[in-house]
This record gives sequence, structure tokens and C-alpha cells, in this order.
Amino acid sequence: MKVFISINRNYFMIRLSEALVFISPFFLWFLCGLCVLVVNLFKNKPLRLIKPYVTIPYHLLVALAVTFFLSGIIYSQTPSYYHYTSADGLASATVFQTIQDKEGFIWFATQNGASRFDGKRFTTYTVENGLNSNMITSIAIGINDEIFFGNYERGINVLNKGKIENYYDDTKGKLERIAFLINIPTLKNNKLFANTRGDYINVFNKNNSSKPSFNVIYLELFTLNKIDILSNRRIIALTKKGLFEIKNDVANKIDIEENPNIEAYCMADGGDGSFYIGSKGNIYHIKNNKVIDTYKINVGGNNEVSNLLRDKKGNLWFSVMNKGLFKIPYNSKEIINIGSKMNLQTTNVNHLFEDKERNIWAATYGKGVYCLTNFFLSSYTEEDGLSNNSVHSITKDNNGRIFIGTYNGVNLFYKNKFEHIKKDPKSPLTEYIFNVKVFDDGVYITGGFPKIDKEKVIYKGENFYFNNRPSFIRTKNGLNIFGTTGNHLRLHRNFHTNKSTYQLYYIFGDSALSNRFNDLYEDTQGSIWVGSTLGLCKLSNFTETAGKAKWDKTFFTSNPVLNSRIKAIYQDKKNKVWFAGDLGIANYDLSNGSVSEYKSINGYDLSFSTSITSDKKGRIWIGTMRGLYLFDSTEIIFLNSKSGLTTDEVLSLFYDEEKNILYVGTSSGFSLLDVKLFDEFHPKPPEMKLISIQAGDSIYSNNQELVFEPEANNVYIEFAGLNYSSPGAIRYKYKLNNDWIETDQNFLNFTSLKHGKYIVDISAKAQNTNWSKAITVSFTILPRFVETIWFILLIFGVILLTILAIVLWRIKLLSKRNRDKLELTERINDLKHQALSAMMNPHFIFNSLNSVQYLINHQKNEEANNYIAMMAKLIRKNLDTAGSGFILLSEEIKRLRLYLDLEKLRFQEKFRYEINVDDEITTDNTMIPNMIIQPFVENSLWHGIINSNKNGLLTISFAFENVEIDLIKVRSLIIKITDNGIGIKEAQKQKREDHISKGIKIIEERLKLLSTKMKLPKPIMIEDLNIRNENIHGTEVIISLPPQLYKITSAN
Repeated sequence: MKVFISINRNYFMIRLSEALVFISPFFLWFLCGLCVLVVNLFKNKPLRLIKPYVTIPYHLLVALAVTFFLSGIIYSQTPSYYHYTSADGLASATVFQTIQDKEGFIWFATQNGASRFDGKRFTTYTVENGLNSNMITSIAIGINDEIFFGNYERGINVLNKGKIENYYDDTKGKLERIAFLINIPTLKNNKLFANTRGDYINVFNKNNSSKPSFNVIYLELFTLNKIDILSNRRIIALTKKGLFEIKNDVANKIDIEENPNIEAYCMADGGDGSFYIGSKGNIYHIKNNKVIDTYKINVGGNNEVSNLLRDKKGNLWFSVMNKGLFKIPYNSKEIINIGSKMNLQTTNVNHLFEDKERNIWAATYGKGVYCLTNFFLSSYTEEDGLSNNSVHSITKDNNGRIFIGTYNGVNLFYKNKFEHIKKDPKSPLTEYIFNVKVFDDGVYITGGFPKIDKEKVIYKGENFYFNNRPSFIRTKNGLNIFGTTGNHLRLHRNFHTNKSTYQLYYIFGDSALSNRFNDLYEDTQGSIWVGSTLGLCKLSNFTETAGKAKWDKTFFTSNPVLNSRIKAIYQDKKNKVWFAGDLGIANYDLSNGSVSEYKSINGYDLSFSTSITSDKKGRIWIGTMRGLYLFDSTEIIFLNSKSGLTTDEVLSLFYDEEKNILYVGTSSGFSLLDVKLFDEFHPKPPEMKLISIQAGDSIYSNNQELVFEPEANNVYIEFAGLNYSSPGAIRYKYKLNNDWIETDQNFLNFTSLKHGKYIVDISAKAQNTNWSKAITVSFTILPRFVETIWFILLIFGVILLTILAIVLWRIKLLSKRNRDKLELTERINDLKHQALSAMMNPHFIFNSLNSVQYLINHQKNEEANNYIAMMAKLIRKNLDTAGSGFILLSEEIKRLRLYLDLEKLRFQEKFRYEINVDDEITTDNTMIPNMIIQPFVENSLWHGIINSNKNGLLTISFAFENVEIDLIKVRSLIIKITDNGIGIKEAQKQKREDHISKGIKIIEERLKLLSTKMKLPKPIMIEDLNIRNENIHGTEVIISLPPQLYKITSAN
């Protein structure tokens, strides 16, 4: 039996050209020569093996040889990605499709419902929200922002205006299963194409009816794999027997030249009218119905390309059943195993999708969804072969090899592989490496080597020099300088000889002290810069006398940054020497000696800087313990773990100008930053989206003018800044009044808001973006009735009526008081006149005139004249004071004396009287109510003493006493009128109503009226002395005048 296997010569040459990236040029020329020799020797002759049963033509031999040398997959560094699973809120770890709606939200079709993602939070929709089932296999976007959900067993649902409804679940009495769902919007309606893997496609078209109509497009039985749509709106059915284009609901076979029955599993748009088809073992690039390029796929398994994506940069992403994720870079045919560093080697990737930010989403079976982002960054860790994740030094030799100093020895990084440098064939270097530098004669390594002072190791033909020091430099004049931890430099001229002599050169002072030299650097002017724990020192003007080196030292004590710990030193192409240290960064301009320092730039704190370098554009890259900064005179860009770095702690930097790559050493691995891709990456501000507004028990999903009831004055607003490249770095700011307030939270909670209209502006920014355009949320809280203008008017009316009523009542009260006061005044005045009348009563005058007549008849003219004169004085005093409410006490005493003297003459000295005034009383400035004493004195004479038929004694006393009124003691004027007459009880038996009694009643009434007017207690008390002692007879009248009833006037 003969088996002939042909090989396309053109294809052979294509694969041969691909091999250039794998095989060195020399070996490639050798291989080509060998192939030509084989062709010439065996042209048209079969090759006979040991047993003559199978004969292989030379074409197969060449093919096998080429395949042997050229097959292989490149295993990449770990890309920057985010991994989301059900633990993060995703509905299920099995995700069938990823899609982005017109608002920017990412949707996932899973086996446990559909999830919407805003970069921070997943919102899940299940049967409880209206889905026909939880098995959602596909999602499509409608013309009016509707979301269509394909259920594997229950047809189609649609989410419109926040509500999920059934769209279609029954075709000809059968429950419709949906595996793939695409939408072709017409001018007015949605046109849905749905299929399972089978032999037909359902087309749903909804016009104005409540239920959409459908047509069925039939294909050959069990041949349909999938349907898809190109950017030019061509709908392609991918089958096991070729491609079919759907036009007017009819499937038309596409005749592909030389391969009409291509077995197609998936498709990707080429962007120029072309497209890519994933098949078994191949990816075909097709244009104008012709295969214009082929990518051979040999990654293991059945090599069936199940999912395919061409991103906006032309890279091809694909997956093979249960073999993970792969990438073919633009203009290349290298296959990069992206999934190998994401633990996807045996995982089935169900769908690939590129969002608006150019992130790549990989939906998997059982492992959730992966978002590959920030493609300018990639990382290596211990899992990739790095000896230790803590990378302290990076450098490059002339052969393009990268040397990496770690906490566990030195690594050689070359062709994406790590090799641990060994001191001998069996013992890898395990010490803590401080610094690695490359010179012409080898690689110099400083680190913690406790057992050696210096040592040379030859590893694979390369010289490695190890030294137990923290830093090292070789100057242009051949001087080897080692930094120590004891404040001195160790200078060697002949470092490589075993008997090399050295000099100790102290920097800070002239003696040893604890001061570690972290970095040494020689600038283009030959000055040596020493970065130490105590700060920076510049060594210039080198001289050497008798083997002793000497420099001029310059310190920077007045500069806070340079007078603190310096970790790294670097000179850029602009003739500036840069320094990174604990308090920030600084530079020294070699052209003019000026120093500039930067503790912070645009609000970014640069303290604890660890490393510094510059790129070909002259921009400064700064490594700190908080992340990586790019400083370009006018702006600063910040990268950290939220941007794709493995950690925030950057320990070392090295810029490869040839490859335009920045190597970043961190405490969690080794990262490569492609500066070209980084410069092409221009992140846009996040799209601000309102998620919901909650007020009371109601939830709203729009930011139109909202009106809330008064009791719904606790308002909760949830929003999202859509960003998937660095979702953890989103910051927000909002403005309720006039000032913007920043926050890390994606919600606002306003409590106990007063009634009124509120306008809230909310904006967001991602890392290294501007603030987004703000969304505005406006709402009005209605006032309670008590807060309305009607209530205010009501209260105002009530208050006005109350005030009016009070005013009217007050006016009436004052009027009544005035009337009462007038009546009281009139009554008091009337009583005054009555009192005067009582004092000047006719009986008194009659008796007085009888007494005068008696004296005249008995020729006692002088006594009569005296009597008449005294009587005239008394009448005059009464008349003079009749109009006064108060009278001086001295005048009252004079009037009493006149009256009593007249009565003594009249009664022929039948009584005597005493008037006693306390020493505390000054009678000339003490005033008492007028006409209140005489009636009581007259009563004591007429009804007390005269009726006793004995010589009487009348005592009148004036004194101040403290009297308690309403529990308060006040200084009152006490007037006592005491007689030794018959007493009040006996007098009342004999007493008749006469002018004296009337006078007393008038005084009592008058004082009562005064007391009532001044709100004072009763001022007059009359007591029979016999009550105190049975052997004593008489009466005592006590008149108590509180401060309101007497006055103290000035001495004048």
C-alpha cells in the first residue's frame, strides 16, 4: 500500500517564514540548505523505509522535519487582569456570553440568571425578577436599549424600562430553546435571530402586535453550529458544511474558493469587509469569498477553535475546547498561551468580548469571567520561575539579557525565561541582593554575603563578581568604589587581585558611624554622588596623591529632601541628576548647579521614593512605596495595583531604551511596562450612570424631576462611574449647594431633608483621567401642611386675630382699670374731704366755741385768745393740707399737738399725752398719708379716756419695724396710738354712731383703698389691752405703713 501526502509549497514557505521568530538566523540558513538538499535528492522519488509496506514521498519528509523544528507555543508573562466569580456577586461561575449595552453596563449570561456589572457591583436578574428561567445562554441589545435574554429552555425575555417581560417562549406548541441570540435592528423594530445547535434558525419580528411573528430558516440536519453578524450587517450561519449568508430570511451558501465546505465553529469581524473563521486546526482569514491567510492551530486536544475575537488593534484571541485562552498578535503568527498564567489550561472559554475601553472579557465554564486590561503591563512572579518576588535591582547587558537582583539571589531573564545564577553547578545563589551593575568585564553584584568579602564566579562563560557591600561603582578612571554601612567608602585600584589594597574614605565627618550608602553614581562631569541614610553628598574635583584619593565634598543640609535618606540616583539626558529618597525626589542641574525638590506634585505624595529613571522622551519615572509615577513637567500619571501592577510597593526601575520597555521591580514580582502601548492608552473619564434613587418605600431609576412626599425626606442615591480598566480607583464628587465634596463611595445618603427643591450634581474620575461630565439629580420634597404657605397664612391670621383680641381685651382692661382708678381716686378724694369734714366737724367747732365763750365770760381773755389762735392754726393746717395725699411727719405731729393742746384746755387738763419718735425716723423727710391719725386720737380721747373718769394718758409713737409681707420682710413705719381708757369692748357698749366713728371708718376705708391699689395687706389693727392683761385697761391702735404707704424724701 502506498500513502501519498502532498504539501503546498507556498504554505511551506509561509510556515518557514514564521519560524524566524523561534530559530536563530544561523540555524535557519542551515535548515533551509538541508531542505533544498532533500528536495534535490528525492525529487519525484518515494522514500522506502525498512519494511517495504509504506512509501513516503519527499514532501512528507520535509513537512515532518519542518513541523518538528517549527512547532511550539510561546508561554507569556502574566497579563494584567481582573477575575470575577460568584463570590464577587456574579450570578454563576459558568458564563455563556458577555455583552455591553448602549449605556456602558456589562451584561453576563449565566446558568443562574443574568448579571449586570458596573465595575463595582453585580445586579442579578432571575425568575424572581420575571425571567422565564435562570439558564440564560445569550443576550442581545435592542434598538431602544431593550435587553433581550435567550433562555436555554424557555424562549426569550425582554427588559424594557426596568421591567422584564416574556417576549416569546412558544413556537408551534413547543417551548423554544435558545443557544445563540442576535438582533438586527430595522428602522423601527427589532429583528431577532435565534438558534440552538441544530438545523434551523428562528427569526422573530415584532411590529405593532403584542406577540412577535416568526419565520423559520431551515438548514441541513444537525449541521448548524452558530449564527453571527458582521459589522456590515451580514448575518452568517456557521455550519459543519460551510458558510451561509441569511438574506430575506433565506440561507444562501457562500462559496469560498478552494474550501467551499469549510467547517466553521466561530467568526470574527476583520473590519475591512473581511472576516476570520475558526475551524478545526485552523483560523481562516477570508475576504471576497477567498481565503487570504491561514493560521495553523496546534495547541492540543481536538484543536477546534470554538471562540474567536479580533480586537481593535488587530490581535486575534481564540479559545479551544477545554484548552484555555490564546492570542495571536497583530502582524504575527505566534500563538501566545495567555490562559497558561491565568490557570485556564484545561478550562473551556465560552465567549470572548471587547468592550468600549478595549478590555478583553473571557467568559468561562465554571471559573467565572476574566477581564484582561491595561495591556501595556505584564508581570512575572515566582510561579513563572522568578527566584523571589522581592526585586531590588534590575539592569541589562550588551547582549540584551536582563539581570534581576532579588531577595533570593540573581536571575537572568532572557527570551521570556528565568535562570537562577549559580555559584557552582549545584548551588544557586540565595543571598539578599542589593544592587546589580554591568561593566565591560562582567556583572558586579552587591548583597548580603556573610561568608565572603569578594568573590568571582564564572557562570556559562560570564564573569560574576560578588561583594558583601550595599553599593558599588567603577569610575571612568578605573577606581572601584564600594559603599558600606559604616560611613566610609572602600576604594580599590586593583579589585581583581587577591592582595588588592584599599583606602577608607569617610563622608560625613572623619570617623566611622552608622550610615548606610544605598547608591553610588558618577555623572558625566566625573563627580561621584553618594546617597546615604544621612543624606546626599557630592564628591567633585578628584585628586590622588601617593595612592590616596581625595574629593571636595558638598552637602545639601538646607534641602529637606537631600538631607534625608537617599535611595537611588540617576542622570537623565537633560544634564540633570535625579535623587529619590524618603521625603520625595529632587534634581541637580549640572549646567548651573541649581537644585529643585518635589515632595509632592499635583497632590500626589512622593515620599518614600525608592527608584528613579527616565525614558527616551525625557520623562521621569518614579518608584515609591505607594506606586509608580510618571512625571512630565506639566502632568503626573499614577499607576499602582489598581492599574495592573502586582503591588503598590515599587522597589526598583530600569528603562530599556532599545525595546522602549520599563522594567519594574516590586515586592510582589517583576513587571514589564510597554511604554509605546502605555502612551497609546488614553483612558477616558468614567461614564456616570444613575443606578437608583430611594425615597421612603419607593425606588426610582431615572433622574427626571422627582417629587417626594414630606415623610420621604431620607433620600438615598446610588450611582456608578463605569470604568473596567481600574474599577477600584474610581473617585466621586458631588455638589449639593455650592462646594464640591469628594468621596470614595458610590452612593449618597441624605437624611431628614427639609422641604424644597434639591439639585445634586455627581461626577467621577478614574485613575489618570479628568473628571467626567456630571449627571444631575433633581428632586423636590413636598412640605408638610404645617410647612406650607397656607399654614403660615393660617397661623398668621390666628396670631393676628389673637393679637387683635388681646389688644381689644387690653384696651377694655385698661379702660376698666382707668375707670376703677378714677373711681378709686374720686373715692379717696371724697374720703379726704370726709376726713377733713370729720376733723372739722360742727360738734368739735361748737364745743370749741363754747370753751372760748366760757373763757371770755370768766374774764380769761388771754387764755381765750390763745385758744382761738390755736384753733385757727389747726383749722388752717387742715385746710392747707387737705389737697395733699401725703404730709410730712413733722407737720402731722405739729397738727396733733395743736389738736391735743386744744382738747387739754377744753377738758381742763383731764389727760396728758406723749408723742414719741424713734431715733431712726427723720420727721422732716418722712411722709405719711394725710389725715389718718387724728380720728384715732380723737376716738381714744372721747370714747376711752374721757369716759374713764380718771386722768388719762394718750401715747402716740412712731418707729420702723421689719414686718413680714408675703414671706418677705419689709421695713414698715409703725404708728401706735395707746390710751388707758375703758378699752374697746366697754367703749363699744356705750358707743353710738357719731362723727368720730365715721372719721375712723373713713380712714379705715381710705387706707384699705390705698392698700388695695398697691396690693398690700390690711394696714390697721385695733386691740383691747385687757386681753393682754386683765389688770390693764385701754386700747391700742396700730397703723402699719409698708414702704408703699410712706415716703422718704430728700433733705431739701
